[in-house]
Amino acid sequence: MNDEYNLKKFTKVGSKFGNYSISLNGKSFSFGFNSGFYNKENIASYKKVVLFFDEGKKAVGFCFTNNEKAEGAFTVIHSNNKSTGSVTARSFIINNQLENPGYYGQKIPKLVQDDEIGMVYVIQLIDQRDNAV
Repeated sequence: MNDEYNLKKFTKVGSKFGNYSISLNGKSFSFGFNSGFYNKENIASYKKVVLFFDEGKKAVGFCFTNNEKAEGAFTVIHSNNKSTGSVTARSFIINNQLENPGYYGQKIPKLVQDDEIGMVYVIQLIDQRDNAV
């Protein structure tokens, strides 16, 4: 390289970066990290994810880690070309009774600072406006 520019080669030809979401797939008992989220948040650099659930708000939290001994951590599965990922979380989904087609599909995560956990990506499984009385 030279002193004026820090040029980095782009090697992700054909990757989709616009789909910033996490999806719940009830048939495979998994959460999918779609390409936009996976790439922007550098999920390829993580091996594990710890999941959290807020029953009242029907929200799922994702805390990514490389700590192999993190309690309750699930393994992140990376696609061959490292453009998407997923986590099979059958026990989490069954335990929290998330086998509801109303919860399935793509959700836009938001990054939340939790006093005990740290930085967590959170998705709402249902639109809270639909829950209003």
